[in-house]
Amino acid sequence: MKYRGKWFWSSLTISLALLMAVVSGIYAGGVAMAVPIAGVGGFTIEADQIDITKFKLFPHVGDTSDKKSVPQVATQMDADIKGLKLYKDVHVPGGAKFRIMITASGVVKSSGMVLDMTRIAADHNFKKLTIKDNYSSDFRRKFEMNAPVLVLKKPKIQGHYLYNDSISLPGMKLELHKIK
Repeated sequence: MKYRGKWFWSSLTISLALLMAVVSGIYAGGVAMAVPIAGVGGFTIEADQIDITKFKLFPHVGDTSDKKSVPQVATQMDADIKGLKLYKDVHVPGGAKFRIMITASGVVKSSGMVLDMTRIAADHNFKKLTIKDNYSSDFRRKFEMNAPVLVLKKPKIQGHYLYNDSISLPGMKLELHKIK
């Protein structure tokens, strides 16, 4: 029993230290966050609403913790996020499952965001949407979407990579919950 307790506390301490390093980086400016796991991997982003400008989407293949190359879409944008919840469910030795969650109470402002994802569910509202089918030997250039304005209501996003040139997280909370 002592060995399991020691293993659990050691792994939990290391995990929290790594998470705090990521959060410290968010405050420092441009941060890349690649946190894959769950299904094909990934983390989940939920919000009440995301107001996006300078939106671009194109095909991408990226790796996750479960697979070397997974078809994804890469997006670039600036965004104002209301009601942000970013979380990751983590399995620890002994069969327990924890959720690491970052929330913000105010409007999160992000510029230069790059987000690779495999799934998004939301009510979408585009302005001046352009979809192009291009001739190219590079699959990443064969298809693209652009919109100067995009509004997502109640989005749920399965992400695999997140980078921001700059981001503000007013009222940020970092919480760890045990999931039954």
